[in-house]
Amino acid sequence: MPHLVLEFSANIRDGFDPSAVFPKLHSALAAAGGFRPQDFKSRAVRMDGYFIGDGSQEQSFVNLDVRTFAGKPVEVREAVSAAALAVLTEAFPDTLRETACDISVQITELDRPSYARLRSVDTTTTTSGS
Repeated sequence: MPHLVLEFSANIRDGFDPSAVFPKLHSALAAAGGFRPQDFKSRAVRMDGYFIGDGSQEQSFVNLDVRTFAGKPVEVREAVSAAALAVLTEAFPDTLRETACDISVQITELDRPSYARLRSVDTTTTTSGS
């Protein structure tokens, strides 16, 4: 935890590279929210099926959903949102300049008792010798 789900409309102008943006998000959010960088699970989803406002292709969106367990103080949640928004603003300069783009960040608080997961055991083996 946390899980980051970044959705963006297919008409963004920037060449989006998750492997460049997610490390920056992880670092910024770890500092702002007290998360451990190794605990982030992130994915980017290009939305080919979307409709914004009147349907103009000159409108675009980027939305980051930060899913984490409930209980962080409002000031921490605000700092996490602000840090994420700063990183995303830097990641989509062409889209912001060339389209009516809405970049948003939301914090989704998960109920710890209803969250379930299975963590597999590391099955890699290390051998010495040769």
